[in-house]
Amino acid sequence: MGLTTRKMIAADLPAVREVLVASGAFSDEEVRSALDILDAGLAGEQEDGYWLFVAEADAQVRGYVCISPTPLTTSTWHLYWICVDPGARRCGIGRALQAHAEQFIRARGGERMVLETSGRADYEPSRRFYEQAGYRPAGRIRDYYKPGDDCVFYCKIL
Repeated sequence: MGLTTRKMIAADLPAVREVLVASGAFSDEEVRSALDILDAGLAGEQEDGYWLFVAEADAQVRGYVCISPTPLTTSTWHLYWICVDPGARRCGIGRALQAHAEQFIRARGGERMVLETSGRADYEPSRRFYEQAGYRPAGRIRDYYKPGDDCVFYCKIL
Protein backbone atom coordinates (compact mmCIF):
# COMPACT_ATOMS: atom_id res chain seq x y z
CA MET A 1 0.00 0.00 0.00
CA GLY A 2 1.53 3.32 -1.08
CA LEU A 3 0.81 5.86 1.66
CA THR A 4 1.20 9.63 1.38
CA THR A 5 0.11 12.56 3.53
CA ARG A 6 -0.63 15.94 2.03
CA LYS A 7 -2.55 19.16 2.56
CA MET A 8 -6.29 18.70 2.15
CA ILE A 9 -8.00 20.31 -0.83
CA ALA A 10 -11.71 20.98 -1.44
CA ALA A 11 -11.95 18.01 -3.82
CA ASP A 12 -11.17 15.74 -0.82
CA LEU A 13 -14.34 16.72 1.07
CA PRO A 14 -16.64 13.97 -0.29
CA ALA A 15 -14.10 11.27 0.59
CA VAL A 16 -13.46 12.75 4.04
CA ARG A 17 -17.20 12.91 4.69
CA GLU A 18 -17.46 9.23 3.78
CA VAL A 19 -14.63 8.41 6.19
CA LEU A 20 -16.34 10.35 9.00
CA VAL A 21 -19.67 8.60 8.45
CA ALA A 22 -18.15 5.15 7.91
CA SER A 23 -16.14 5.40 11.13
CA GLY A 24 -19.35 4.90 13.11
CA ALA A 25 -17.82 6.87 15.98
CA PHE A 26 -19.57 10.17 15.34
CA SER A 27 -23.19 11.29 15.58
CA ASP A 28 -24.81 13.18 12.72
CA GLU A 29 -24.26 16.39 14.70
CA GLU A 30 -20.56 15.61 15.16
CA VAL A 31 -20.15 14.87 11.44
CA ARG A 32 -21.83 18.21 10.61
CA SER A 33 -19.50 19.97 13.06
CA ALA A 34 -16.45 18.30 11.53
CA LEU A 35 -17.58 19.31 8.03
CA ASP A 36 -18.14 22.90 9.17
CA ILE A 37 -14.59 22.97 10.53
CA LEU A 38 -13.28 21.54 7.26
CA ASP A 39 -15.11 24.22 5.29
CA ALA A 40 -13.65 26.91 7.57
CA GLY A 41 -10.17 25.45 7.30
CA LEU A 42 -10.30 25.25 3.52
CA ALA A 43 -11.71 28.76 3.15
CA GLY A 44 -9.88 30.63 5.88
CA GLU A 45 -6.54 32.02 6.81
CA GLN A 46 -4.74 28.85 7.76
CA GLU A 47 -1.90 30.55 9.59
CA ASP A 48 -4.29 31.35 12.44
CA GLY A 49 -6.94 28.73 11.80
CA TYR A 50 -7.28 25.06 11.03
CA TRP A 51 -4.63 23.06 9.20
CA LEU A 52 -6.01 20.03 7.38
CA PHE A 53 -4.14 17.03 6.01
CA VAL A 54 -5.24 13.79 4.39
CA ALA A 55 -3.63 10.41 4.05
CA GLU A 56 -3.95 8.65 0.74
CA ALA A 57 -3.43 4.94 0.25
CA ASP A 58 -3.59 3.51 -3.25
CA ALA A 59 -4.72 6.94 -4.54
CA GLN A 60 -7.76 7.06 -2.21
CA VAL A 61 -8.27 9.34 0.77
CA ARG A 62 -8.29 7.03 3.77
CA GLY A 63 -8.13 9.49 6.64
CA TYR A 64 -7.57 13.04 7.76
CA VAL A 65 -6.30 15.14 10.63
CA CYS A 66 -7.27 18.65 11.71
CA ILE A 67 -4.96 20.73 13.91
CA SER A 68 -4.75 24.36 14.96
CA PRO A 69 -2.64 26.61 17.15
CA THR A 70 -4.35 27.02 20.51
CA PRO A 71 -5.47 30.64 20.92
CA LEU A 72 -3.69 32.73 23.56
CA THR A 73 -0.77 30.31 23.86
CA THR A 74 2.74 30.65 22.48
CA SER A 75 3.53 27.06 21.51
CA THR A 76 0.51 24.83 22.15
CA TRP A 77 -1.53 23.24 19.38
CA HIS A 78 -4.78 21.29 19.44
CA LEU A 79 -5.53 18.11 17.57
CA TYR A 80 -9.23 18.52 16.80
CA TRP A 81 -9.97 15.55 14.59
CA ILE A 82 -8.18 12.47 13.38
CA CYS A 83 -10.25 9.89 11.56
CA VAL A 84 -9.34 6.82 9.51
CA ASP A 85 -11.51 4.78 7.17
CA PRO A 86 -12.52 1.64 9.09
CA GLY A 87 -11.55 -0.51 6.11
CA ALA A 88 -8.00 0.85 6.27
CA ARG A 89 -7.40 0.74 10.01
CA ARG A 90 -4.32 -0.96 11.42
CA CYS A 91 -2.38 -0.10 8.27
CA GLY A 92 -0.42 2.82 9.75
CA ILE A 93 -2.66 5.59 8.43
CA GLY A 94 -3.52 7.05 11.83
CA ARG A 95 0.15 6.98 12.84
CA ALA A 96 1.18 8.62 9.57
CA LEU A 97 -1.36 11.42 10.08
CA GLN A 98 -0.32 11.90 13.70
CA ALA A 99 3.40 11.95 12.79
CA HIS A 100 2.76 14.41 9.95
CA ALA A 101 0.81 16.72 12.26
CA GLU A 102 3.50 16.59 14.94
CA GLN A 103 6.28 17.29 12.43
CA PHE A 104 4.28 20.19 11.00
CA ILE A 105 3.76 21.64 14.48
CA ARG A 106 7.44 21.26 15.47
CA ALA A 107 8.47 23.06 12.27
CA ARG A 108 6.37 26.03 13.42
CA GLY A 109 7.83 26.15 16.92
CA GLY A 110 5.08 24.15 18.58
CA GLU A 111 6.09 22.45 21.77
CA ARG A 112 3.01 20.48 22.77
CA MET A 113 -0.17 19.06 21.39
CA VAL A 114 -3.41 18.79 23.35
CA LEU A 115 -6.48 16.80 22.43
CA GLU A 116 -9.73 15.79 23.99
CA THR A 117 -11.74 12.67 23.43
CA SER A 118 -14.69 10.81 24.85
CA GLY A 119 -14.39 8.71 27.98
CA ARG A 120 -16.99 6.22 26.70
CA ALA A 121 -16.04 2.56 26.51
CA ASP A 122 -16.31 2.54 22.70
CA TYR A 123 -13.56 5.20 22.59
CA GLU A 124 -11.07 2.93 24.39
CA PRO A 125 -9.26 2.09 21.10
CA SER A 126 -8.85 5.82 20.42
CA ARG A 127 -7.47 6.47 23.89
CA ARG A 128 -5.11 3.51 23.53
CA PHE A 129 -3.95 4.88 20.14
CA TYR A 130 -3.06 8.23 21.73
CA GLU A 131 -1.35 6.68 24.74
CA GLN A 132 0.76 4.39 22.53
CA ALA A 133 1.80 7.50 20.58
CA GLY A 134 3.13 9.15 23.75
CA TYR A 135 0.13 11.24 24.77
CA ARG A 136 -0.49 11.31 28.50
CA PRO A 137 -3.83 11.81 30.26
CA ALA A 138 -4.00 15.39 31.55
CA GLY A 139 -7.49 15.50 33.00
CA ARG A 140 -11.07 14.39 32.89
CA ILE A 141 -14.35 16.25 33.16
CA ARG A 142 -17.19 13.95 34.18
CA ASP A 143 -20.41 14.04 32.15
CA TYR A 144 -18.91 16.69 29.83
CA TYR A 145 -20.57 15.74 26.55
CA LYS A 146 -23.68 14.29 28.18
CA PRO A 147 -24.44 12.19 31.26
CA GLY A 148 -22.09 9.22 31.26
CA ASP A 149 -19.83 10.69 28.56
CA ASP A 150 -16.72 12.22 30.10
CA CYS A 151 -14.17 14.37 28.30
CA VAL A 152 -10.62 13.02 28.62
CA PHE A 153 -7.78 15.46 27.92
CA TYR A 154 -4.39 14.31 26.64
CA CYS A 155 -1.13 16.19 26.14
CA LYS A 156 2.11 15.33 24.40
CA ILE A 157 5.30 17.33 24.73
CA LEU A 158 6.84 17.47 21.28
